[in-house]
Amino acid sequence: MIIHDAATAWLAIIHAAAAWVQILAGLLAIVLCAASMLVAPAARAVRRRVTRPSWARGRARARIIARRTRTAPWVHTQPLDYEEAA
Repeated sequence: MIIHDAATAWLAIIHAAAAWVQILAGLLAIVLCAASMLVAPAARAVRRRVTRPSWARGRARARIIARRTRTAPWVHTQPLDYEEAA
């Protein structure tokens, strides 16, 4: 009888552990599904923000980009007056 009770207790512990594993797996699946639903819109927003023109990214960022692209390296090598250019 003692062996039967010990085996029953052992099986109850195994079944409880298996139930906890199933519960945790289910919770993990829910979290992963929710995370994928949150990541996709965030990725879309990042893509939209990066592909917008510089003036649509904000005034400070547009100023930085305009300052960086305003002077090209070949500007100073071009002739300064029109007679020399002709």
